[in-house]
Amino acid sequence: MKKSATIFIFIFMTGLFAGIFFSTNLSYENNEYLSSLLLASFTDNAAGFGKIFFSALVSNFILMLIMLPAIVTKFLCPIPPVILWFKSFSIGFCSGLVYLNANNAILISLTKIFPPNLFIIPAFLIISTVIFHCSTSEAIKKNRPYQENKSLLILTAISVILVLAGCITESICHSAAL
Repeated sequence: MKKSATIFIFIFMTGLFAGIFFSTNLSYENNEYLSSLLLASFTDNAAGFGKIFFSALVSNFILMLIMLPAIVTKFLCPIPPVILWFKSFSIGFCSGLVYLNANNAILISLTKIFPPNLFIIPAFLIISTVIFHCSTSEAIKKNRPYQENKSLLILTAISVILVLAGCITESICHSAAL
C-alpha cells in the first residue's frame, strides 16, 4: 500500500501542475471569463454557511461515491486514480485562474483555496489509495485478517472526517470578508 500511496501522490502532483499549466495557457478571453466566474463565486456572500457546507459536502462525497464501485472488481481499479487526477486538476486550474486574474491573488489563495484543501487533498489521497488497494487485492472477496480490514476502515473513516473538516473550513473561509 505504501507503493500505491507514492504513485497516487505522483498522480496528484501531475494533475495539479496540469491544471495550473492549462489555466495559464488559455486564450485571454476564456481566461477572463472563467476567472470572473470563479472570483464571483468567492465574493458572493449571499450564500450562507449551511448552503456552502452542503454544496461542498455533496460535491466531494459524489466524487468519493464514484470511486466505490472499484472495490468490487479489478476492472474498475482505474477509477480512483482518475478521480484523484480530476480533483487535483480542478484545484490547480482554479489556483491558476486566481493567480492570473485577481488583484489580491495571494490573499484569495491563502483564505479561500488553501484552507479547505489542506483537509480535502489528504482525504482524497487516502480514500483513493484505500479503494485502489481494495480493488487490486480484492480485499472484499478474500477473507482478510481482521487487522488489515480494520486498518482500511480506519483510513476510510479518517478520510471522511477530513472531508467534513474541509467542507466546514470552506464554509467558514467563504463567509470571511476579504
